Amino acid sequence: MLILKVPDMSCGHCVKTITLAVHTVAPEALVHCDVASKVVKLGGEFDSAQIENSIKQAGYHPEILES
Repeated sequence: MLILKVPDMSCGHCVKTITLAVHTVAPEALVHCDVASKVVKLGGEFDSAQIENSIKQAGYHPEILES
């Protein structure tokens, strides 16, 4: 499991954009976004660096809390 803090995630549009960014590099990843705590939890097999980079390319600033 990968847990990311995304301080600039603030709405449903952000959730959709981040989820799409994750699925671009890891189509099978399970994604759970909690807007209130600004935390994204990911399950499955993927490269954490690719996930982080894809979210950055979507315009957000993720910070890995746990991998």
